[in-house]
Amino acid sequence: MRLICYRAMCGDAFHLQFEGESGKNRNLFLDMGHPKTYSQILKNVVSKLVGASEQIDALFLSHIHDDHIGGASRFIKDIQMDCTLENVVGRWIYNAPRKYSVEKKRNDQNGVLCGIMSGDKVYEHILANRPSDLNDVTEGLFFDIDGMKVTILSPDVNTLNRLRDKYSNKRPLCKLETDETSIEAGGVTDDYSIPLSQFKTDKFQEDTNIENASSIAAIFEYRGIRILWLSDSIPSVVVGSLSKLGYSETKKMQCEAALLSHHGSSANNSLDLFKMISANKYIISADGINRHCLPNKETVARIVSASSKLPVTLYFNYDDGRLTRMFKSDNLEYMRLMTDVHYLKDSEAIIF
Repeated sequence: MRLICYRAMCGDAFHLQFEGESGKNRNLFLDMGHPKTYSQILKNVVSKLVGASEQIDALFLSHIHDDHIGGASRFIKDIQMDCTLENVVGRWIYNAPRKYSVEKKRNDQNGVLCGIMSGDKVYEHILANRPSDLNDVTEGLFFDIDGMKVTILSPDVNTLNRLRDKYSNKRPLCKLETDETSIEAGGVTDDYSIPLSQFKTDKFQEDTNIENASSIAAIFEYRGIRILWLSDSIPSVVVGSLSKLGYSETKKMQCEAALLSHHGSSANNSLDLFKMISANKYIISADGINRHCLPNKETVARIVSASSKLPVTLYFNYDDGRLTRMFKSDNLEYMRLMTDVHYLKDSEAIIF
């Protein structure tokens, strides 16, 4: 099994590859980052898959923030204009924030359906081509992809209903409404000057963003390998789902990799969550120049505090100056005992 963490700035675009029980190569995409992530990176990846007679067997789109779904909006435009891409996605896994009848109004410029929000574009495309893929994806759902067991941890039904209450208009958004949609919150400065040992890891204030809370999060299990994907989910929902599956602080979920929530944000990764999981690798998708000052060093401190196995292994998919100075304030010998830090090269795969 191979996991590729594409560079999506402060966004998510993961690619999980494995040989299924059928003997065929399978490709799962977990979000598609920003529009530029698709046009500059994923377009070529998809082209190579088509050339190899493969497909995206399942495209998971966690939620409607543009750093996760924007690339899919650009991808859909290519699908609509290129018949060779018509069946490139085997299954869409997405929770539409609202459902409505689409007026068949065409854009005079290019002859394709045109929306304002990426979320609406994705919904309209699935509705027109694969309406059966619009069933809700909520915690407790299990399904199989050629031997790969997928267990959904987030969102719960109540959170998804809250999202749909917010976006209850029975029509696409107009341009003037885009300012009213939620954006991700983040700090104005980073916390990298604080030594890792000085964080009060038990203090926690959870992200209140309803779009993030509605994120799809899941466990992927295949031939003894387990990967936890958290997208931008909130820990209270994930912890509740893990508890229902029988996991606890004394019976941790063991996994090869945990893809951390919301680019390593301290508001989306709690000590209680890390006390319930034990990962051989913790993966953070974020560049070091984003305006939200993510990832937070406090998140790393919580992983270290909760871990029974030290050092913890951290993977960053960027190696720019800000990220590489995250631990400059720490004692070097202490850091060697607590952490094993890796910076992935562009499109480098982690092999399990």
